[in-house]
Amino acid sequence: MKNKLKMILLSGLILSLGACTNIQDTFTGTPTYTEIERSNFNVQEETQLFAMGSYKVNESGAAVAKMKAKGQAEIYLKKQIFNETTNVLNSFFNEVHTKNIVTSKNTVEDLANLVSSELTKDAITTNSWNDQGKEFVVLAVDKTKIPKKVKEIFVIHIQSIIDDLDGAITKVSNEYLEIAKPPVTVVEETPKIEKTEVKVDAVDEMKKTESKESIEPKDSIETSNSEKNSEPEVFLDDF
Repeated sequence: MKNKLKMILLSGLILSLGACTNIQDTFTGTPTYTEIERSNFNVQEETQLFAMGSYKVNESGAAVAKMKAKGQAEIYLKKQIFNETTNVLNSFFNEVHTKNIVTSKNTVEDLANLVSSELTKDAITTNSWNDQGKEFVVLAVDKTKIPKKVKEIFVIHIQSIIDDLDGAITKVSNEYLEIAKPPVTVVEETPKIEKTEVKVDAVDEMKKTESKESIEPKDSIETSNSEKNSEPEVFLDDF
């Protein structure tokens, strides 16, 4: 029983190591090739960057498989060009940094992507073949093209910055009085609230009349009532 448990644990450990190796290969993004594969590449490793792509032939046909194999090779090749381009760009921008001009990492990455995209389009197919139902395509690019292309993109980028600075200098030189004026703050006036007349309806008028009558003196009311209820006086001389 113990031997079986040891075998199960050993098998699990081997599978875990294999999975870790596969994960590492996935994240590196730079495939490795055997000597047999390299013999079919037809490339000059000293002077070229190269990459191979492969795709299994399915019901879509060999032409589609070759297209997808080429697309895979372009992805691998672009990654290599990007890494080389980033190194060259950093060395170029070091010259700019000595002039107290700082360039962000995002700018370097954007320019490196631009260079690698354009150079990947110029890649040539050095070989392609079919083996065991799979299509293989190898792409390569001359290494000497990388610094030339980086220089071209770098100069254009720096020149655009220079043009913007020249425009700012010219504007300040010619319009410095206008630019130097402080901004005028506009104070918004508070809108006046108009008084609205309230109309008194007939019911309110009746209420006012009743209230006036209620405040009249009681003596006058009693006098008027006594006058109404008093009877005429009778004298004895009349009989």
